[in-house]
Amino acid sequence: MVNAERLKSTFLDLVRIDSHSREEGEVARYIQNRLTALGLEATMDEAGAKIGGNCGNLFVRLQGPLAGKVEPILFCSHMDTVVPGKGVKPVEVDGVFRSSGDTILGADDKSGIAAILELVQVLKENDKSYGEIELLFTVAEEIGLVGARHFDTAQLKSRHAYFLDSEFVTSIGVGAPSAYRMTYRIHGLEAHAGMAPERGISAIRVAAQAINAMPLGRIDFETTANIGSIEGGAATNIIPKLVTLRGEARSHNPQKLEAQAEAMRRAFDQAVENSAVTIDGERVQARLEEERNLEYQAFRVAENSLTYRLAAEAGADLGLKMEPEISGGGSDANIFNAKGIESVVLGTGMMEPHTVKEFLRFEDMLNATRLIVNMVYRLR
Repeated sequence: MVNAERLKSTFLDLVRIDSHSREEGEVARYIQNRLTALGLEATMDEAGAKIGGNCGNLFVRLQGPLAGKVEPILFCSHMDTVVPGKGVKPVEVDGVFRSSGDTILGADDKSGIAAILELVQVLKENDKSYGEIELLFTVAEEIGLVGARHFDTAQLKSRHAYFLDSEFVTSIGVGAPSAYRMTYRIHGLEAHAGMAPERGISAIRVAAQAINAMPLGRIDFETTANIGSIEGGAATNIIPKLVTLRGEARSHNPQKLEAQAEAMRRAFDQAVENSAVTIDGERVQARLEEERNLEYQAFRVAENSLTYRLAAEAGADLGLKMEPEISGGGSDANIFNAKGIESVVLGTGMMEPHTVKEFLRFEDMLNATRLIVNMVYRLR
C-alpha cells in the first residue's frame, strides 16, 4: 500500500525546503497544500506569534469509518531543523541519502513528516476501515521543544501519541530524562592586565576554576551534565569583567537532577568565594548570577501499555523485532507526557543527526512508514 517512489519524492521535496527553527513557514505551506489536495484542513495555532516565528503548529484530524469505535491516536513530527540547514542538496547513493557535505540532511525530522504524509495518502486511497487519526506538525522543537509547549492539547481526542523523531526503526522510545538549562554570569572586576592586574578579578579565571571543580559528563547511568558555551572578555590587555556560561543537566531521576544542578552551583559559589582580593583596604570578590530552567520533565511508558503494545505488535507483523529504548535526549514526547498524553518516540532511520554527516537509509524510512500504516489498521 505504501508507495515507495512517492515517499521518496516527498522526502526530497521536504529536505530541499529551508526550515531553521522559527522559519518553518514554507514547510508548513507544503504540508497544508498536500493535505488540502486530499480534502483535509490543517489548522495553524498561534505558537508562531508567541515565539517570534513565521508560522505555528499545524494540526489535522482524519475521521475514518471506525471513528468513535476504536481508540484515536496521534502522530507527530517537527518541522524545524538545526543549523546548518539552508540550501540542502540531497544526494542518494545505493539507497542512502546524505547532504552534499556542507549542511545537515534534515532527515531529523523531515523523514517523520514524509512518513506521516504518506500515511494520509494510503488511508485516502484504500477502502480499509480505520478510526480517528490526529496529526501534529510542531515548530521550534530543536530550540527547546518550544512549539509543543504552546500547543493546546485540550483539543486532542487521542490519549496515545507517537512522535516520529528518532533513529532506529525497531526502537520504541519509552523513556527520556528531565533536563535543566542553566545560564551563569560571573561578574569580575575590570583592570589593566599589564599595569595593574592585581586590581582586577578575572571572570574567565573564576569560570575556569568552577568548571574544573564541578562534576561533568557522564555522572552515572541516569545522569549527565555539560557546560556547552562560554563567552566573555574584551581584549588581551583587560582583566575580563564578565563571562557568560551556558550548560545543562539531565537525569531520569528527579532527585539526582536536583543534586547535580546544586553541585554545579556550589562549584561556582566556591570559585566566586575564592576570587576575593583586597583593593585599597577593601575586600572585593566576583559575583554570580544563575538562571535555571526546567526545560522538560522525564517520562517512562510501561511496556504493557496500549501505546507501546500497538507499535510493538504492528512491527512484529512486518517482521520487525521492536525493542524498548531509554533515551538520553528530550523530544516533544516529554512535553506531551507531562500534559497527560501517553507518548512514545518512533525511529525513521535518521542517523548522525545534528551533524553534516547525517544520513538516512531509504529502506528504514520505508519500514517506518509501513509501521505506522499497520498501527492504524491494527486498531479494531
